[in-house]
Amino acid sequence: MQKKTWYTAIYFARIVLICFTVAFCKTARAQTPFTGIVIDAVTKQVLPFATIKFGNTGHGTVSDLYGRFDLRDADKASYIEISYLGYEPKKLQLPLRDSLVILNSGGGALKEVVIKPPYDKMRHILNAAIANRDKNNPEKYDWYRCRMYYKMTADVLVPDSILAKDTSKDAKEMRDFIDNQHLLMSETYSTRTWRRPQQLQEDVTGSRLSGFKKSMFTNMATDILPFHAYNDYIKLNGKDYHNPVSKGFFTHYDFNLEDEILQGTDTIWILSFRPQKGYEELKGRVYINSDGYAIAYLLAGVYDKQLDRSIKIEQQYKKTEGKWFPNQLNYILNYTLKSDKDKYTVTMKGNTNIDSVSYTEDKKFRFDKVHTIRLDNKADELGDAEWNALRPVALDHKEQRTYVFMDSLVTATHIDKYLQYLSKLGQAKIPIGPVDLDLARLYSYNRFEKTRLGLGLQTNEKLVKWLSVGGWFGYGFGDMDMKYGGFIEAYFDRYKDFTFRFFYNKDLRDPGRISLNRDLDKNYLRMYLLSRVDRIETDGGVATKRFGYWTGEFAAYREKITPLYKYAFNYESTDYTTFTAREASVKLRYAYGERTAPAFGTYYRTGTRYPIWYIKLETGFLEYGADRSKFVQLSSALLYHKHINRLGYEHFLLEGGKSFSDKPLPLSKMFAGNGFRYGDNLSIYAFGGLLTMYPYDYYSDAFVSLIWRHDFDWRLFKASIPGTGLGFAPYISIGHNILYGTMQHPEVHKFVSFSVPNTAYHESGIMLNDILRLKYLNLYYFTLNLGYYYHWAPTFDFNKNGRFVWGLGVEL
Repeated sequence: MQKKTWYTAIYFARIVLICFTVAFCKTARAQTPFTGIVIDAVTKQVLPFATIKFGNTGHGTVSDLYGRFDLRDADKASYIEISYLGYEPKKLQLPLRDSLVILNSGGGALKEVVIKPPYDKMRHILNAAIANRDKNNPEKYDWYRCRMYYKMTADVLVPDSILAKDTSKDAKEMRDFIDNQHLLMSETYSTRTWRRPQQLQEDVTGSRLSGFKKSMFTNMATDILPFHAYNDYIKLNGKDYHNPVSKGFFTHYDFNLEDEILQGTDTIWILSFRPQKGYEELKGRVYINSDGYAIAYLLAGVYDKQLDRSIKIEQQYKKTEGKWFPNQLNYILNYTLKSDKDKYTVTMKGNTNIDSVSYTEDKKFRFDKVHTIRLDNKADELGDAEWNALRPVALDHKEQRTYVFMDSLVTATHIDKYLQYLSKLGQAKIPIGPVDLDLARLYSYNRFEKTRLGLGLQTNEKLVKWLSVGGWFGYGFGDMDMKYGGFIEAYFDRYKDFTFRFFYNKDLRDPGRISLNRDLDKNYLRMYLLSRVDRIETDGGVATKRFGYWTGEFAAYREKITPLYKYAFNYESTDYTTFTAREASVKLRYAYGERTAPAFGTYYRTGTRYPIWYIKLETGFLEYGADRSKFVQLSSALLYHKHINRLGYEHFLLEGGKSFSDKPLPLSKMFAGNGFRYGDNLSIYAFGGLLTMYPYDYYSDAFVSLIWRHDFDWRLFKASIPGTGLGFAPYISIGHNILYGTMQHPEVHKFVSFSVPNTAYHESGIMLNDILRLKYLNLYYFTLNLGYYYHWAPTFDFNKNGRFVWGLGVEL
């Protein structure tokens, strides 16, 4: 292999791994007295949760996450028998001559192929474990606090066959690099505090990433694997899988009772599980203890054949102060990358040790709902002595060398300077010295302007940290007109949770747009569908503040509205075509139990399991000619996504609004139906709109709408085309959308055609999602979704009222 190829492969893998680290968390191992350790004969990897039986006494134990076990209770046995699923069992006489127990693979032959599993017994064990879930679930405890140490290592594994082909000096250096240090390594030490029902705080007192002096991001182990396995779903690397210990277990999994052992007066049942045909689920083993029917150990994994990606998790639980609690959490994540004709495996290993568990509530403790993960100001300044005091075990030579090597490499190459580009890309910006380039302003397309080219710049923290001044312009080649604007923005805290912005804009907007929050607005799609527009000239100020689970936006502004389509507002026999509004508005967003995480100097939302509520109140005066109308507009929405066991993924959006005014209002101040149809026979699919309706078909001054979609969990089939990166894994979604509205004075709107949905607009549809999947960099899929929606009009007409629907997506 040539020198350039080696460096290209390693450099590319390094960049990918740095990106991974933004989203992932890091972990480490515990120190436990042990007599022996169980390993694989070929790979020399430890075998967690191996079964060790103490002779014929019926008693035994289970190795921990690191293959370690102790024989303190084996005094009545003359030998032990060690077994592990897929391996040949081994008998050893006591006392052991060697603490290293080596098992040989048994070729994967499984007992359940020959022996019929005891389904009634397994059903009893699993149902008892499900019935006791709330008693053993840490989220159901009133309060807990624990300390967590995380360690993550990342490596690029190059096959020996590739290294053997190259005997150059560069290849030798590569082999030495792989053998002597990891590519990346990080450590995090934190205190986790919980109060029922949903208050969580992670206080990070130590954070370290090899090569970097400052902690630009601090993510936790729970970004990869769950803190416990007592919910209906186990989320791995952002994707939901059915929990084998949940209702409907035989629907999604096939089980076998592999073994059962006695530990003192308790019995541990070892059940293996694998997915039923047609389901993308986990494969592994769960160990259930008769003491409270709690999960004692969980070993689970999943493999994506098309991406050649696998993830494996290991969880160990321990009873402390009479309650079961997670004790160790591990994960191994493998990605395959290709360079020319060679393949490399990127491996990330995360280890977690949990100790100092307490259930006594600290009455003086205050949760910070805005910042779920709080980073101590000196978390990245800990010295070696301080880290040594926090680590359960000392770093080995390879880990120590990783810090030394990467610290010197980053210092010599100044790689840390380039991370500012990564931090800005999430905001669609590129830093250029003391200013940021706004990528969203460079190019856009819509049906009114056709192509718009422009430029947007604003000062960044290199000039002033607490203030930014910016401006933008854009030129539409369809309407041959210039749009432009500017702003001054001030930040009142280090994370920009409290900001004030004064602005001026001359731009376009579609009449009647309902703008509640960025979560719902779908601005990218509305911009593309833009065909009926108002020119809006606006100046004003807006303050944004996050407090608790609330986000508030408080604004005051003036707008000059000029319709650029044939329209007149007729009031008292006079036509008006230009309007000036002076308004004040309040936007609120409430997301109970929402988690946040820091990255690159700001906090990002990471989700909530509860509905999110949005509300907007606008009030002001609308001037047209010599007349003036006083108005109040109230709109609100409720958004909820819920993965329901045995049913699937439910999506709900309930939205409504009403205008109050002493005089009629022009069309620009009505509520437009949120239609996503753009052609005679096609619609763009996006959740939140009506797919058989054009954007400007319906208007109202009071409305309510319901958008609903149900995603089924099972896939119709899975297939791929070898050598192309293309695959098929379709699953079905069904949906139904409703819009109802009224309008008091439709007669005042001249020269424009629209309808009022006062008889209710209904549409239903079916989607085939992931009908085509294209893998990208072996990391994720680009997906194509196709479907059909039908508008239920009084007269059934398949051709007139039905629309084919398509959409694109990204899937992990």
